Amino acid sequence: MRGDARQQGFTLIEMLAAFVVFALGFAVMMDVASSGMRNARRAAEQTEAALWAQSLMDAAGIDAKIEPGASSGKFDRKYRWDMQVSDWEPPADAARFEGAAPLELYRIEVVVRWGNGQTERSSKFVTVRAVQPGIGG
Repeated sequence: MRGDARQQGFTLIEMLAAFVVFALGFAVMMDVASSGMRNARRAAEQTEAALWAQSLMDAAGIDAKIEPGASSGKFDRKYRWDMQVSDWEPPADAARFEGAAPLELYRIEVVVRWGNGQTERSSKFVTVRAVQPGIGG
């Protein structure tokens, strides 16, 4: 009777193998989750930098006339900016509009930086602003 009444269940080796498979799978899933969170944080920082740059470029020429030159500053404790304004000429092969009002064109380049040392990140944004000569900013 002893030979016929075998116990059913898992051996210690089977339990260890199952635990190792579970542990490896769990580690991979945690790595995927942390990578996703890191990418989401970077995307949020990039979006915030773009919004800061957009607001700075939109404000250029509102309170003072646009002048070629460089300036820099801080948006808040995290984000810093450098802005370079220069005269801009359209390419020689660009279409010309007859009878159009004369415009002064300025190239505005904004570099937004955040972080420190090896973790410093930056984004560059460029636009062209058209201003009618003799009209404020």
